[in-house]
Amino acid sequence: MIKDLAVQSLLPEKADRQAHMKKYNHTSLRQFSWSGNKEKKPSESLIESTALEWYEAKHRKQSLEEITFINSIKIYDCPYCGGPVNKNGHRKDGLQRYICCDCKRKSNPLTNTIFDSHKIPISEWIEYLLHLFEFHSVKTSAIDNRNSDTTGRYWLFKVFEVLKNIQKDVILSGCVYIDEKFLPVIESKKKKDKDGKELKGLSNNQISVATGTNKITSIFISMKHGNPSEASCWRAYHKHIKEGSVLIHDGEPSHNRLVDDLALKSIIHTSSETKGIKDKDNPLDPINDLHDKLQRFMMAHGGYDRSNIQDWLNLFWFIMNGPKDKYDKVRKFIEKAILIRKRMKFRDVMLKK
Repeated sequence: MIKDLAVQSLLPEKADRQAHMKKYNHTSLRQFSWSGNKEKKPSESLIESTALEWYEAKHRKQSLEEITFINSIKIYDCPYCGGPVNKNGHRKDGLQRYICCDCKRKSNPLTNTIFDSHKIPISEWIEYLLHLFEFHSVKTSAIDNRNSDTTGRYWLFKVFEVLKNIQKDVILSGCVYIDEKFLPVIESKKKKDKDGKELKGLSNNQISVATGTNKITSIFISMKHGNPSEASCWRAYHKHIKEGSVLIHDGEPSHNRLVDDLALKSIIHTSSETKGIKDKDNPLDPINDLHDKLQRFMMAHGGYDRSNIQDWLNLFWFIMNGPKDKYDKVRKFIEKAILIRKRMKFRDVMLKK
């Protein structure tokens, strides 16, 4: 299960670090039980050389193309104080250096970004992002990339940080389809009745997600647990639907305030009306299709932390919107990530207080 984001200002004691590494099975992917033996069996040499070949293929060094790309980023202000900067030569690896005219601190285009002090080339993010966009789990992606499981989770929090508030300015207009999708809470957090049986229906064991689309773009906003109210629907939807739009929905009473206050034209297709209708004939298919995709996406990450539900919804939004070409989507993410001044150290993100 993805662990809660936790910030720790001080480096933990050695024993704590060792316990953490043991807990997360954080061992080297190039470690073999026979490492250090002067004489190796032919089978051991074969396995070791093959595994190292795989590792090197997945972990290439920073390329000329990557250096060229990073140096092409236009830097105008200091990542530390915001003052103006001037170019200040290059590092040994070829990265452009800058010096601040005010605080005199040196930086490069990656300073105070999620790629700051990166040991793994940015190019390795390409496959990681492709896997995320194709609904792979973080664990299977890490295995395929020859990365540790903790690296996959660490990078996921970086992805979440880049996509914070990405839906903030999304406004749906025209014909807008809305409905709520319900996702289960984690098994250990499920509430039960006095007889020890799991609560049924739209109980607190369900997390409601406000979903909307105008067939061009969409929104996915986390709401409260259980059955949505007029107030919760209003809070989730009202900033994302343009006044005077046509609202196509299932007639839930919780949508009434939304219709009245935004002067929406309401077209209702009740669940009894659409039950059993083929998808191509269902007037609510645009929203139902998004619900199906969202469910498949969340099932691929079955152990996701429900406290991070909006982060997951932001990631899903990015997958479903923007460039359709997956490589173009990767390009857009990397360019966006470099422009966001937010450094995330491993120990600050992955270790609990």
